[in-house]
Amino acid sequence: MGTCQTVADLLDETIDALAVLDLDRLQVLEERGAAISEAKIIYEKNNHSILMKKRVLELLLQSSEESLSAIVRLRDRNVRSQWVR
Repeated sequence: MGTCQTVADLLDETIDALAVLDLDRLQVLEERGAAISEAKIIYEKNNHSILMKKRVLELLLQSSEESLSAIVRLRDRNVRSQWVR
């Protein structure tokens, strides 16, 4: 059985790892998240901190996706311009 604190810690660690793009740590956290998702979690009533952390992670992931898309577009544009030369 897990606790809300386990979930909160996982969210915190994931946010920290994503903020510095630590891919190795993110992979480990993904495995921990999968294990936690299979466990029975004991949720505390009115635990808004987990929802807030989840929202921060969602915003960070959305921002990262937008940034990566911009990088891909710039790279593709650069590759095409190299072929024109």
